[in-house]
Amino acid sequence: MQIGIVLSCEHASWALPPGEDLGVDRETLRSQAGWDPGAMEIAAHVGERLGLPVHAGAFTRLYVDLNRPADHADVVPLVCYGARVPGNAQLGARDRTQRIATFHTPYWDAVTHDVRARLVDPGRCLHLCSHSFDPALDPANRRFDVGVLYDPSHELEAMIAEKLLFGLSSKGFEVRANQPYRGTGPAIATTLRGELGPRYAGIQLEASHALVDRAGACEALADALSPILEELRS
Repeated sequence: MQIGIVLSCEHASWALPPGEDLGVDRETLRSQAGWDPGAMEIAAHVGERLGLPVHAGAFTRLYVDLNRPADHADVVPLVCYGARVPGNAQLGARDRTQRIATFHTPYWDAVTHDVRARLVDPGRCLHLCSHSFDPALDPANRRFDVGVLYDPSHELEAMIAEKLLFGLSSKGFEVRANQPYRGTGPAIATTLRGELGPRYAGIQLEASHALVDRAGACEALADALSPILEELRS
């Protein structure tokens, strides 16, 4: 099929840049508000199996949310999953712009450069973004292992998503399409989809914390994903 693959994990870390203090405690930083537990582990295992690097956010989303466009209100969040961020509330417009320019822009530029290279050769690109979700936020509707987020109206994305949904399900994972979030909400994949057109497919993988908390589960999910991705690029 010859589809180039780019891997990214926007919420890979709960750390703050050295010397920074947002006025939130360590428990908040290490919660869903601060990062996506397990997401980087999954992406790293997939990267190892396919011989691909992973674009990974170095700091907590409470500092700069790399999965939001630079002009989005929550790119420097005042509240995230119910957690208030006092340090961001006190941030002036100039410092906010500087933070985005220093941390957000280089990340998006690097991912976009990698994607554009795949659009040149082999001519199509799957950008797979690894994330995770907290089932405790909606227990009745989050009783599944993995969500595959995409735009159903995008032909290439729909085709790839179908392969992912079927392939993961066949390996015993409970999988849902466009749950627990819509695949068309504000995100790096959504922005690039609009900019780069039909040869770009941006799919966001959402793994449940209930899954990633189990020993060996991140590696098992990567084991299930990797052959599907390998087939796409072969």
